[in-house]
Amino acid sequence: MKQKVVPAPAPVKPGKDDVNWLNIGLMVAACGAAIAAPFQVFLCAWAILGPLHYLTEISWLHDRNYFTRRNVARRWWLGLVLLAVLTIGFAYAANDPMQRTVPVPFQVALIYLVFSAAAAAIFVRDWLNAVGLFLILSLGLFYFSGFQNYAVAANLLVTIVHVFFFTGAFILLGALKSKSWVGVLSLGVFVCCAIATVTVAAPFVAPSDRVRQLYTSFEYLNKELLRLSGRPQGVYEAAGAGVMRLIAFAYLYHYLNWFSKTSIIKWHEITRTRAVVIAGVWLAGGLAYLFDYRLGFGILYIMSMLHVFLEFPLDHQTMVEIGKSLRTGRWWAIGSQRGLSPS
Repeated sequence: MKQKVVPAPAPVKPGKDDVNWLNIGLMVAACGAAIAAPFQVFLCAWAILGPLHYLTEISWLHDRNYFTRRNVARRWWLGLVLLAVLTIGFAYAANDPMQRTVPVPFQVALIYLVFSAAAAAIFVRDWLNAVGLFLILSLGLFYFSGFQNYAVAANLLVTIVHVFFFTGAFILLGALKSKSWVGVLSLGVFVCCAIATVTVAAPFVAPSDRVRQLYTSFEYLNKELLRLSGRPQGVYEAAGAGVMRLIAFAYLYHYLNWFSKTSIIKWHEITRTRAVVIAGVWLAGGLAYLFDYRLGFGILYIMSMLHVFLEFPLDHQTMVEIGKSLRTGRWWAIGSQRGLSPS
């Protein structure tokens, strides 16, 4: 008598709600860590998780043609990205505290141009229209370069807007596409955690002299957020604790969110050779940071700017997709599934 062979059960793939629940837990953990030790949490996340995030996301974006559709437009835009990164990198390497080799308004203009050109590379089909828009934008940047918030807005775009606003946009779009109430819940938790970081009055680990020294290069972000909120610009004083907690939460969760989506966006599906290269560059950057802080910071800073620039097309498309989803009533479908349709 032949023994019946029972087939092995198929591996269970994690559902999107499983990832959403995981991210809710990561949000709460990141929020708690940011409240308890904001300066230390940020520096550890930026130096350890940050470079690995930059490298893996750049690899993922490259395999998807940076979410641009036309080869010619993509090449021109990548050329502009290369120019911007080289210019900003040279400015960092060549500048000393008393001298500016590359004018700051020019560096800021490159950030705006890369951001705008990313949208043009996606949505503008006629190259003459693209050139015209580019020239108009250049004239506009020249005019506004004398305003105080000209550089501030660009700095916020590549820092807190990137790690907080667009992370929230990705969470919202994921919830709309999957029609998942857990996804909507995760967005609510994300917002609540952010509010908690700036409102909860709790003791935290004070930064040591060494931590303050390491954080010097990031202080401008705290000062600008404090200025915009109308508070005294004391980065290390009690008034600045909420801003620092928000920054630490936004960066830490931004990185954790990326690594938690392995099963959904498949960023880890790369060749062994590329994986070895990514691991090698990540370790080299960390060793450079330990050997010489300025050298390591420069490497990580340039990598960070590059990955932000290369993500701009995805950011533009995400905002467009959110608009389309809201217009087509996907938010209604989420509510209807749970008996939560608006009154």
